[in-house]
This record gives sequence, C-alpha cells and structure tokens, in this order.
Amino acid sequence: MTPQRTIPPTAAPLPFGNLLRSVGSFWGGHKHQARLVSELKAHYAVRAVYLVSSGKAALTVILKALAVVSHRRRVIIPAYTCFSVPSAIVKAGLEVVLCDVDPNTLDFKLAELEGLLNEHVLCVVSTHLFGRPADTARVKQLCMGKGILVVEDAAQAMGGQSGDRLLGTIGDVGFYSLGRGKNMTCGTGGIILTSSAPIAEAIEAEYASLPEASWLDVVRNWLELLVMRIFIHPALYWFPAGLPFLGLGETKFYTDFQMFRMDNVRAHLLNGWQRRLARANQDRSSRARWLIEGLDLVRKGVQPIMGEGSLFLRLPVLVRGREAKEAVCRLSREQGAGLSPNYPATIQEIPELAGQLAGRRYPGAQEVVDRLVTLPTHQFVSEQDRLKIDRVLGVQVELSVPGNTVGGDPVTRGAGHPHVHVRNQRNGAS
Repeated sequence: MTPQRTIPPTAAPLPFGNLLRSVGSFWGGHKHQARLVSELKAHYAVRAVYLVSSGKAALTVILKALAVVSHRRRVIIPAYTCFSVPSAIVKAGLEVVLCDVDPNTLDFKLAELEGLLNEHVLCVVSTHLFGRPADTARVKQLCMGKGILVVEDAAQAMGGQSGDRLLGTIGDVGFYSLGRGKNMTCGTGGIILTSSAPIAEAIEAEYASLPEASWLDVVRNWLELLVMRIFIHPALYWFPAGLPFLGLGETKFYTDFQMFRMDNVRAHLLNGWQRRLARANQDRSSRARWLIEGLDLVRKGVQPIMGEGSLFLRLPVLVRGREAKEAVCRLSREQGAGLSPNYPATIQEIPELAGQLAGRRYPGAQEVVDRLVTLPTHQFVSEQDRLKIDRVLGVQVELSVPGNTVGGDPVTRGAGHPHVHVRNQRNGAS
C-alpha cells in the first residue's frame, strides 16, 4: 500500500450538504420519496415510477411482475454485461438466454438476436453499457408482434438520450441504478419507470410486497456514503484501494441481495438530482472527448468505443489483445491511473450458470473480455492524470518490441482479469 495520488475508476458526485441535510430524514416520513417520484414522472414523462433498494432489485421486481402475467420464462441478455443482470434473472426464477455482442458497439449482434426471438421469450434486456446508447428502438421493432417485451437497462445511463428520447423510456419498461459508481448516487438505490398501464399494474402489485428498509440498513448506507465521500478523493483513495478485504473493483455474482423500498433518507440525498446529474454527465462527456483528443490512441493501438449521445460513465476502449490488457491494468494499479478491466468473463463463464449455458460460443463477448479497458471520466481526472493514463497505455508499444517486458517482470496470465466470484450466502454481500 503506497500513499500516492490514486484515481478511482468512477466517482458519482455527492455534495457534503446533501449528506448533512439528509440526517433530518432519519426520523421517518415519506415526503422526499413522494417529491422524487413526482419529479421523475414529470422529467421523464412516464405514467409510473417506483423507488427500490438497488438497480438489480429494480430489474428483479420488473421480471417478477412480467412473469406473473405470462407463461414465458426466457430472458435474453447480452453475453457481456454486468453480473447483476443474470443474478436478477435467476432471483426472479427465470431462464437466462445469451446473445453475442459486437465488440465495436457493446450492443447485441442484431441478426443473432432476431434468430433467438420465439414463443418462449418473455423479454429482451437492452443495455446501455457505460452510458453508450444501445439500439433499443431496433430491438423493439424486432420484438413487435411476437409478444416479447423490451426491458431497458439504463443502470449506467441515467440522463442520456438517443435522438429525442431519454434513455430508460424507449423500452416497454426501464430502470436506473443509483449505486456509488453510477451517474447519480444515494449509496444504493434503483428506479423503475414505465408508461405502460398493464406493466405498471403488475409492478405495483410486486412493489407492494416489498418491505420497508430497516433502520440499520439506512444508517449503514449513510455511514458508507460519508466514508466514500471522504476517501473517493484521489489524495486519499490509495488507502481503500490498498485494502484487499474491501474487494473494490471485484465483480461478483450472487442472488441473496436485499430487496426493499427506497427509504426517505436515500430520497433526501437525491435532492437537486436534475441539476447534479446534468452537470456530472456533461463533465464526463467533456472529459471523454478531452482524453480521446489528448491521447495518441491510434499509435498505441487503442480503439475508443464511441456512439452518438454517449454519456461515458467510463470511456470504453479496446486495446490490442489480452496480453496488452493484462499489462495495462497491472501498471494502472501500480501507478493509480484508474483504468479498469471491468467484467472478468462472459456471462456463460459464471460457474453457477455454466450448466445452463454450455454448448454455444460467444466470440464477440470473449473479444470484449480480452481487450476492453475503461478510462475514468469523472470530475477528479486532471491533466496530471491524463499524462499518467498516457504512460500506462503506452505499455502496449513496449510490448510490440520483441523481448520487452513491463516493469522488469514478464507479463503473467490473468494479471488484468480477476477471478469470477459466485456467492449465494448473505455474509460478505456488497
């Protein structure tokens, strides 16, 4: 553990004032939830909004609600996506079906998706990964007339647009995540929104069965946010980043996550969310362009994954190959540059799902696993950090020289790819 300026891979803005003012909400009431629901309905022009404990809880509630009114049980998702997506499907008692992705867009291979649509499919989850808009409108066209619904995973894209449509409102039902690494945060939280009356009715029934948040959870979430707000600064982030037991940056698959209604304190923490969200997304987009313009990516063999309307929660790039990714990620950890290897495997490789998903290959998703790295785009990234990121990405050029090693040690397999974690017990849950 070396004290040095260390950039977190992502950082949601959270003013200290919001933390302090939210203390008054510990003693009950629901006025902040009601205010937030009203603001969200007006801003997104939707019929119904529901506030829950997390993004994966939001997806689970949606899937359970859809399953009640249908005999279909299959849910199609990208073969490369956040592990929370299949965990929600499993928790809802449904079947995961994978579709390969295009490494250049991180979106479905649409021709393959079309071939998977049949009478057994309940819905397709269209995902705006890292804030890059997926072609959800095209997915809806493919599903039209087949009785298949489109769930819009805008967990990483709150505040984004595709054309004149706000992300999260293009599908039949959508959701956002308010986790600590997302566009906007209240610690943990999720938002469900829909303009469909039948879907809203089904979700209302499922939502009514959710418990209220416990007082202990509310306090713990607030304290964790306070600690995060202090240590997320690059001058201090080296400390939590150097504590292995915290598991920062690890990707875990587990199905025992808590599900409850969002409490008044979390809703209070989101006061001023529209202004804060717009500013944070504008900052991220500007920094992403600034990184692309300032880094000689072509010479380094780095391909940024762009897209009209991208928010760039993180800036996704493809490096030359697996060996280059391992070297880049290891050097980033050593120098505190904030680059992230992201999800360590395709969904097919999650051990608990392997038996269900064996027999097919997903070469596009595997290429993403082997080559994808994301660069930080949040408010703390400075010119000094851009120079550091430039040096880290430059390690690819060194690797192209025969006999070269990085940092004096041979490149070792797996250095940039943490193990896939599976957890079904509550202890250690994140």
